Amino acid sequence: MSVVINAFLDSVFGFLLAWPPLLAISVVSLVVSLIIVGAYKLLTDQKEMKRLKDELKEMQKKMKSLKDDPEKMMKVQREAMALNMQYMSKSMKPTLVTFLPIILVFGWMNAHFAFEPLLPNQEFLLTAEVKGAENVSVVVPEGLSVVSGMSVAPKEGIAEFRLKGEEGRHLVTLQGGGEEVDKEVLITTDRAYAEVSQAYKGNVFERVSLGNEKLLVFWKLGWLGTYIILAIVLSTVLRKLFKVY
Repeated sequence: MSVVINAFLDSVFGFLLAWPPLLAISVVSLVVSLIIVGAYKLLTDQKEMKRLKDELKEMQKKMKSLKDDPEKMMKVQREAMALNMQYMSKSMKPTLVTFLPIILVFGWMNAHFAFEPLLPNQEFLLTAEVKGAENVSVVVPEGLSVVSGMSVAPKEGIAEFRLKGEEGRHLVTLQGGGEEVDKEVLITTDRAYAEVSQAYKGNVFERVSLGNEKLLVFWKLGWLGTYIILAIVLSTVLRKLFKVY
């Protein structure tokens, strides 16, 4: 099912992968914000939502004027909380309708914008977290080569290997303590990568990680932080533009 969904999202947003990450994430954020704002516009009684919001603003002003009268202020505060609960309950339907599509889009973005790709013929690190193994060996297919030793003694439960290889998908095998696990490696110039950190349930291998560097999209922020900032700004602008309360 996830393969079908990813293929669909690739067909919709795939062209963005050739764009600069900041621009690509901005476009996705705009599309998602339009969907959310549109859902709120269509699935809620906007006259009622405006009335509730206006009443909440009035109560907030009233509470500020009652700072010297705690008893009256508490009474108004309780009324404001009840009113806010009404507003939240009426917002629930569009929230539920848009929740699943947004989660799917987030998964697609995380698969393309969280890390830098591993480039052809560029060295990268493969790290294995192990327990109870004196030595860990790596076996690589044709097209991959081991720059460091093919067998190492783990230091504090960590075994590291330096690899490099040709463009394509490769399956690396790690062996140690009578156990072996496989880890997919994707080397490409495209904006894609294999699962960067993979957990295992065996007795020896706990986790195997690739040395993809995190993608910093905006200043020191990754895709999610960048998306959140853009979504807040775009949603605010769109709500005012389309008068959504």
